[in-house]
Amino acid sequence: MKKRLFKTLVCFSGMAGMILAAFMPVASHASTETDFINSIKEPVVTVSHKNHLYASVMMAQAILESNWGQSELALDGNNYFGIKGAFEGNSVTMNTAEYTGKGKRYTVNAQFKKYPSVKESIEDNAKILRNGIDSDPDYYDGTWTENTVSYVDAATALSSKYATDMNYGNKLTKVIQKYDLTKLDSSTSSGSLDINQQIAAGVDDSIGDDTTNKTVQTNMRRITANPDDLKEIDKTEQLFKEDSAKKADQQGKEFKLENKLLKD
Repeated sequence: MKKRLFKTLVCFSGMAGMILAAFMPVASHASTETDFINSIKEPVVTVSHKNHLYASVMMAQAILESNWGQSELALDGNNYFGIKGAFEGNSVTMNTAEYTGKGKRYTVNAQFKKYPSVKESIEDNAKILRNGIDSDPDYYDGTWTENTVSYVDAATALSSKYATDMNYGNKLTKVIQKYDLTKLDSSTSSGSLDINQQIAAGVDDSIGDDTTNKTVQTNMRRITANPDDLKEIDKTEQLFKEDSAKKADQQGKEFKLENKLLKD
């Protein structure tokens, strides 16, 4: 009887150990992912909001490009977005995977920017998306909040432009959905904003910064060139109101699309 009881206890103990062992790595992995997101949430939200970009897309990029902050490039260069070149003369050389136009994968050694901190990496990523490339300042305009309905459009716009991987946009979208990163699009570093606050903040930020609506800017230049044409002033004012209404409509469509995606 004692031997049978002992065997039963040993068996139960072994099963319990196997169960715990099965769950512990998952919990640890989830904790690592949460810690990573929380560690860069504040600068990602602040920088993306300032530059009229999707925080969800920026966070997803950081996750993919840096492998949750554990890639060699992230650890050695604070480079969380795989940005090539040199930052203030500093760089690191890494072996990286590229894709041909037909989707064939190959590897090459390339020079990547080395940043003093993650914050500079995040800021540089936003700067690139807002300013494009030398030959085309609007190269990444498909990622701007004023030109898109939702984060899906912005993520898709990065395929074949930001990365040579044609599935890059789909990968970003899957990461965003899996980790519910869209909540970052409606928050600031200090907390959440309701829809009216978001729209008001977007309008306020558009005054006097580098990302003011281009249509309004163009008409303002026309007014300066033709000060006697007072009708242009009324047109510009109307365009600004329409732009604000358009942003509100885009926000509404975005939330509806997100709810639909969640239900699907």
